[in-house]
Amino acid sequence: MDNPSVLVLDDEPGIMLLCKRLLTRAGFDVLAFTEPRKAMHELTRRRFDLLLVDIRMPDVDGFTVIAHAQHSQPEIAVLVMTGFGTVETAIRALRQGVDGLLLKPFEKADELLSSVRQALADKQKKLDA
Repeated sequence: MDNPSVLVLDDEPGIMLLCKRLLTRAGFDVLAFTEPRKAMHELTRRRFDLLLVDIRMPDVDGFTVIAHAQHSQPEIAVLVMTGFGTVETAIRALRQGVDGLLLKPFEKADELLSSVRQALADKQKKLDA
């Protein structure tokens, strides 16, 4: 997969910019948002390989964005970021068919990059099966 496209959504500008910078440096084509409604609109306009989304956001939560993404692009890989790593969040994410869960804050850039690569690889395996 050459330069996979990633849509990043986090209501915290610092996290959004960090993800965008790290993923761009690693060769990903990245579009990043802090506003869920703008991200959801973009998901209907353009194809992405992966959605990297925060769960807790004001107005629209990450699960709503995930449902929208999966409806618009059933083949999209989904990686959830959360600063609130509860068992309930993990179970709900798994039930919604996400491909990975990443706890914030990340300790190292490698943690983000390996999680993104793993989610993309897992999704590709499912598509190839």
